[in-house]
Amino acid sequence: MHKAGLVAVIGKPNVGKSTLVNAVVGQKVSIVSDKVQTTRRRVLGIDTHEEYQIVFVDTPGVHKPKHKLGSALNESARGSLHDIDVALVVVDVSKMPSAEDERVAQMLKSAGIIGPGSKHTTPVIICMNKMDKLDADRVEIHWNTYKKLFETETTVMTSFTKGQNMDILVGLVVGALPENPPFFSEDEYTDQSSRFLVSEIVREKVLHKLKHEVPHAIATYVDAWEDEGKLIHIAVDILVERDGQKAIVIGKKGAMLKAIGTEARTEIEEMLDRKVFLELFVKVREDWRQSPRWLKELEYLE
Repeated sequence: MHKAGLVAVIGKPNVGKSTLVNAVVGQKVSIVSDKVQTTRRRVLGIDTHEEYQIVFVDTPGVHKPKHKLGSALNESARGSLHDIDVALVVVDVSKMPSAEDERVAQMLKSAGIIGPGSKHTTPVIICMNKMDKLDADRVEIHWNTYKKLFETETTVMTSFTKGQNMDILVGLVVGALPENPPFFSEDEYTDQSSRFLVSEIVREKVLHKLKHEVPHAIATYVDAWEDEGKLIHIAVDILVERDGQKAIVIGKKGAMLKAIGTEARTEIEEMLDRKVFLELFVKVREDWRQSPRWLKELEYLE
């Protein structure tokens, strides 16, 4: 008997959804940072074993949008709930449910997964992350509150940073999967192209290097990719919304952009197992987060 299915990983921003997917898959399929809205597109992470295949759908964090990009990210998360086999809700159990957690629950209700009229045919698992930060005398009240909010008894306490109970989590997911043949070959770990992964690596390095508001105004895409035999020549555009942001990304005498490029190139070469010549160009596209044209071009809107 072989099991396989689509598992939507859903939750508010910064609860560890991408960290979970990367850890279980064993490959970096989604970039990670401490900034909200790091994940901007649905990304598949594929964990294949002899007896099962979990196809994780890593989704943008559900939040109250402030611009058209934010609305597009919420729509992406909502769209990931169609035709799934399991809903894996990730929460920060060290805190009581927030308005954003309630927004996640409402999204599940809108999809008919929980709530009045739901037949509860799609299993819901709550992954209660950051258990290491939860006071012992608060465990029961937090646990029960999240179970009530998401209408399920299937839960697991975890700490992604310490690797606690990850085997239990995987066991719960596999147990909820239907019988199916594999959807992907055993050597595939994501549905994303190398070009997309390269652009995301560059964006991750920008997020790590820069503080405050600038990272939220950053987008990246591969403008050119030429395989020259001995090395791959890649040009990546970094979009910002203001001239002041451009100056920050470039840094004094180009130092910041050089540091971003050096870190990105090292990781890209490891991923591609090839020598890479990486060029980065910072370009101003005023208010691109409010522009349907740019959101479509960057594939945040369909």
